[in-house]
Order: sequence, then C-alpha cells, then structure tokens
Amino acid sequence: MIPRLLISALGLAASLWVVTSTAQTLVLVSIDGFRWDYLDWPESSRMKQIAAQGTRVVKLRTVYPSKTFPGHLSLATGLRPTGHGVVDNYFCRTDRPDCYSMGSGRKDPSWLAGTPLWTLVEQQGGRASTFFWPESDAAFSDLLPTDYRAFDGRTPHRERVRQAIEWLALPDGDRPDLVTLYFSAVDSASHTYGPEAPQTREAIADIDRQVAALWSAIDDMNRRDDADIHLMLVSDHGMAEVAPELFIDTNTLPRPKGFKRVNGSTRVTYYQRDPTADIESLAAALDAQSKGRYRRLSAADLAERHFEDHPAVGDLIIETDPPRVFRRGGGKNADLRGMHGYPATVEDMAAFLVAVGPRFESDQVIAEAHQLDVYPVVASLLKLTVPDGIVSDGGHLKRALRGD
Repeated sequence: MIPRLLISALGLAASLWVVTSTAQTLVLVSIDGFRWDYLDWPESSRMKQIAAQGTRVVKLRTVYPSKTFPGHLSLATGLRPTGHGVVDNYFCRTDRPDCYSMGSGRKDPSWLAGTPLWTLVEQQGGRASTFFWPESDAAFSDLLPTDYRAFDGRTPHRERVRQAIEWLALPDGDRPDLVTLYFSAVDSASHTYGPEAPQTREAIADIDRQVAALWSAIDDMNRRDDADIHLMLVSDHGMAEVAPELFIDTNTLPRPKGFKRVNGSTRVTYYQRDPTADIESLAAALDAQSKGRYRRLSAADLAERHFEDHPAVGDLIIETDPPRVFRRGGGKNADLRGMHGYPATVEDMAAFLVAVGPRFESDQVIAEAHQLDVYPVVASLLKLTVPDGIVSDGGHLKRALRGD
C-alpha cells in the first residue's frame, strides 16, 4: 500500500494539474545498483506490476567498468566511457596532473564529452528537468538543463518524487520533455550489507513504493488529461557478494616511483607519470605476486571491452573477480559486503530496464539489451535528432517502441 501521507501529497499535486499537451515526455528513473533479478523479488512487486503494463528488459548489459558514473554517463550520452571521458568513479589521465572524482564535472566540465539527453533536449528547443542524475549539474557544451539539482543524498525520496510530479504538472507548453530522477539507497545498502541482505531488501521496498506513487500520478495524467507521459526505469549495474577474508590488501602491491596507483576496488590502475619509470619491471612484480588472486589485463582484453585509446585508461591494469576486491588494509574491520565494477560477463553485474507508457509496447519481455541502446531509443521517443558518433542504433531495445 502507498502511505497515506504520500497519497495526500499526490492529491495536493493533482490539484495543480491543468490540461496538458500531447507532446511526449519521458521520466527516466535510475535505481543505482538494482541488479537484474531484483525485479522478481517480493519487495519489487509494484514495479513488477508496472513492468507487466509495458516492456521489461530482463538483463541490461553494462559498459566496462560497471561503475556508477561511467554507467550513468553512458546511459545519458550513448557513448562508451572512453567516449564520454568518465572511465571510473575516480581516475586520472596521462595528459593532465589532476584526477577526477565523482561529480568533478560540475566545477570542471573539461572532464566530460558527448551530448547527454538533457542537453540534446535543450539544444533542440525542449525543456529538461534533472534531479541528481550523475553530472546533470555540469555544463555540457556550456549548457545546463532548465531545472537541475546539485546532489544531496540527504534529500528524502518522497521529495524527489514530489518535485518530479510538480514538473510534470506544469501548464501546457511548459512541461518538460525529459525528467530524470536518481535513487542511490539500494546501491548503498548492498555495498554495506550485501546484495541479498535484509537491509538491501528494505531499500528495494522503499524505492518500490516511490516508483509506484510516481507511476500512479503519471497514469492519472495520461488517463484524465490525455497526456503522453512515459516512464523508464533503469539501473547502472548490478551487485556481487564479496568476502572480506579474501580481500586483496593494496598495501602489499608494488608502488614504484614514477607511477600513480589508483584503486578501483575491482581493479587497480597504474599511470606512468615518469616516462623513464620501468613498467616492465612493475608488470613482472605484479605477475609474481598474483598467485591466482588477480590478473593483468592485456591489450586484447582491453580492446574486447572497448577500453583503450584514451588517456584515462592507464598504462597497466590488474583486475580481480568476485568475491574478491582490492582494499587498503585488506578485510580488517570490513564494512563492505557487495561490489560492482567487474566485467559484464559476470552475470551479477547485469542491470535492468522497464519502459511503460502510451508509446511503449505492453506485456513484452526482451531477454537482453545494452545500456548504449537507451540513448537512441529515448531520442526516437522524444523525436530528437541524435548526434554523430553514438554507438548503438537501439539494438533489441527498439522493440520497446510501438510502430507508428
């Protein structure tokens, strides 16, 4: 059941509604860390009911690495991480002395490339309203969304939903073409307690209630005012269980002079800062210490994952598999039970997608699609012209769109 207070809030928002136009609108909601199979859990029952009214992608394959900022920017731009420039949540580059951390684009947009959906909307005469989508408060091509919020994780979920409904309730001609929402609670709980822990299930149940309230408001608008509002639920990655007793202590790894070492939890990247630093000796030392716990990625490995030819890739990368992660100090006082960032071949990394609304097919299940398919399909829905260079033509996800 939707809480009475939330129903009252929706009722208050409903009193603001006016007759809306029939221009299409998409509400794009990200549930960070929502693994592909979570939709079949009892805690997701409302979202599963919503999915039955539209199209469900069972497994949404991720870009590499399967991390929050690379995944969200790939969903938003239609580019791989080496295309939009955000190759991890934290990374460096061989062509600049500073390093990127989550949200750096707000102060320094030079980290970012591509044309995210909200910028594409604005460039083509529409209105975009974003709420916490990673880097949506950064100026791409010197342009910001009409409405945006700087990230504040303390903002209650109901406030995010309420704001989205208010945007959708704007008068004819003012309603956004694109609204984005972002929820991180499932990811946070599963990192701390594990992907199948009771706390993770509680976080899923809360998001399930929020999404149900949002869809109820959208459905009312569509039915009563003949609006043309659509909802798409996505996640950036899944989550794998990790075992603290198997963690790899980064303090035990080589750290020779002339290299910058960056721990990405599932992998460690070395950037050669001094051109005279001996990378072959470093590679040999890492190989000798591996003992089956990790592997050094080859050029062929990186090419297969489309992770090459960019100054942020680094000069040497080692990578582990679940249930291991790299962590300073190893597993001592571990408060980490779930992790992502592994290759897409690890099934637990798969994300999910649900698309519902007047122009999406109903009662349809697509076994598999890719994050890069989202951009061209959203652009098609909103009748936007896509920029050159996007990776996908929509792939299997094109089946979600109804024929004209």
